[in-house]
Amino acid sequence: MARVLNVLIVDDEPLASARLAGLVQELPDCQVIGEAAHAKQAFAMVQAQNPDLVFLDIAMPGESGLDLAARFQTLPKPPMVIFCTAFDAHALKAFEAKAMDYLLKPVRRERLRESIERIQRLLAGNPVETNKAFVTASVGGVLRRIALDDIHFLQSDEKYTMAHHRGGEHVLDQTLKELELQFPEQLIRIHRNCLVSQTRLVELRRDGEGRVWAVLKEVSTPLEVSRRCASDLKGWFKGV
Repeated sequence: MARVLNVLIVDDEPLASARLAGLVQELPDCQVIGEAAHAKQAFAMVQAQNPDLVFLDIAMPGESGLDLAARFQTLPKPPMVIFCTAFDAHALKAFEAKAMDYLLKPVRRERLRESIERIQRLLAGNPVETNKAFVTASVGGVLRRIALDDIHFLQSDEKYTMAHHRGGEHVLDQTLKELELQFPEQLIRIHRNCLVSQTRLVELRRDGEGRVWAVLKEVSTPLEVSRRCASDLKGWFKGV
């Protein structure tokens, strides 16, 4: 029988807290043991109830979620932390604070489920391997997993994110920004509307008009690299 994951939710917005609590309660082997509206209350509840996992907002009155996460690390048994915020600007600091994940509001049910499943596998002693990571596509009302290893690149327009992979093309529910935050070691941005798999990148080419193109394994057509991303991409190729 799987271990029940005890969860504390910390958010100064009551509606957001209640919505997330409802989503967590829908998941198997998850139990919300409390909700806190600010850092002081949350720290006291963590000390008293020793939750396995804390969903933590970042922008709160008084002490921020980032500072609170750092304080958790001073406890004998710090909880795991997943940040939930409306802003993506704090992602790097969040992972530096040893966060397990970083979810953007409004949190999507499927994205939440993926995050919780990863944690449950870790608690069960089954490490989450990079080559076992996946994204989820909705195909005719059926959810389908696409292994991250099989993806060549991801492109978006105003409405959709399209995964181009070994099995074809499928529309994803997640945005490029969410995917970039979820898989920072596997995906790299080459354009505001395109992420590529780092393992697929072969070379960069500059054409006669000064434009830069990325050449990918198993992809016949090079992908254009924006001027904004070109410098970072060249640094990545050089190992900088």
